[in-house]
Amino acid sequence: MITGFTCWGAGCRNRAEPSPAKPVLNVGTAFAPFSTRLTEEYRRTLPDIDIEEHPGASSGQVLSRIEAGTLDFGIALADDAYRAYFGDSPDATPPHSAVRAMSLLQPLPTYLLVRAGSGIQRVADLKGKVVALGPQNSSVWKLGMLVLKAFKVDPLKVIALSSRDVAVKGLRDGTFDAIMLPGYVYPEELTESLLREGGAYLLPIEGPPVDQLRRESPFVRVVMIPRDIYPGQDKIVPTVGIDMLIVCRRDLDEKLVYRLTEQLFTVFPRVARVEATMRFLNLEEAPATPIPLHPGATRYFRERELSR
Repeated sequence: MITGFTCWGAGCRNRAEPSPAKPVLNVGTAFAPFSTRLTEEYRRTLPDIDIEEHPGASSGQVLSRIEAGTLDFGIALADDAYRAYFGDSPDATPPHSAVRAMSLLQPLPTYLLVRAGSGIQRVADLKGKVVALGPQNSSVWKLGMLVLKAFKVDPLKVIALSSRDVAVKGLRDGTFDAIMLPGYVYPEELTESLLREGGAYLLPIEGPPVDQLRRESPFVRVVMIPRDIYPGQDKIVPTVGIDMLIVCRRDLDEKLVYRLTEQLFTVFPRVARVEATMRFLNLEEAPATPIPLHPGATRYFRERELSR
């Protein structure tokens, strides 16, 4: 009877020896569900990496956690990333930020949804109305306040939304006259209920005030919501948005960042299904980030350019 395992020779190893641990990538999931879908796709295409999710409520939290070394990767607004890298005075001292860019994404659109029967036909009509802008200090809150200022609108009240359910209920019962939400978190209750039933409609954000806003805030972009995306929406709706970036830690392994960048363009069509305005990722514009690219991303874009 064989009662043990005999090994002859220095090169022989115990077959029960555990395999090396997989490298861990700590990912911030602000801007869910877009970021969570991206994480799912990375897990599927990069099974040799242990991807751990860390919920984050804002762009600023992702950046501060990368600076602190507790996050490796996430999504942030371009203006927040710029300030994280350069500080408030870019020319004062050389930057020492731990944040680097991996890719520029399309702008995050703002959806201005107005209650039917409110009498609001343009942004200026929000004067004296009750407007909800999303969680306080979130991207849509900041941009919403900029929009109201640009259009010289003084609402009766500006309310910070605590949840999507509150947004739906507020429009239904007349608590809110209008709400602003980031497009990619548009809840099914809004698209399939309020819009289909005619209880609310999308309002364009356009005109000379937007031009002035863009001159004062260079990261704000004009975004078009395609027609026929939502019930009853038979025309293109112009709005505004802020550029987004995929960011990572400066000292993250170069080969890993190269693989993450390469896979981004493979998985993006599936990721973009969560938001109609983010269907396409422009490969030509992706390296045009307002802060330096990580060396791994730089190598990917350089090799792609050379191979064309």
